[in-house]
Amino acid sequence: MASFNTDLYGDQVGAAGSSPAASYPLAKSVGGKLRFAVVTYALAGTETASDTINLVRLKKGAVPVPALSRVVHEDIGDALTIDVGFTSNDDALADGIALGTNAGDVAFTANGTATAAQYVPAEIATGDEVIFATVRTATNIVAGKKLLFLVAYLDE
Repeated sequence: MASFNTDLYGDQVGAAGSSPAASYPLAKSVGGKLRFAVVTYALAGTETASDTINLVRLKKGAVPVPALSRVVHEDIGDALTIDVGFTSNDDALADGIALGTNAGDVAFTANGTATAAQYVPAEIATGDEVIFATVRTATNIVAGKKLLFLVAYLDE
């Protein structure tokens, strides 16, 4: 029976003839403290395409985890589609997620077009600390309806 190793496991136990990695706990790129920024936003009702909603400021070096992030929303009106990201990549965390007319719970990865490469952990760089949502489409948005963003990230 064959046994195969992930890159992480190989780093932990050391390659043939080398010492195992000495840095425990694991680096943020493969582990760390999982935290959630819990952010509530009440719709103004005037949001239109290209508007941005500033959600949270993460510290440099934090690692967002889109696969564990989501938006819980009330009945927001006819249509609201958003991206979530930061300055250098405004849809790095969520790309074109549609918040339906009925209240719901939508994963950042709900659009179904994400690839495995999009989930490779990447630290927040200088200038990218603010996580924001960009409105792509907004039709008959109801003022006062709430969006609850759960932004998952790894920290030291």
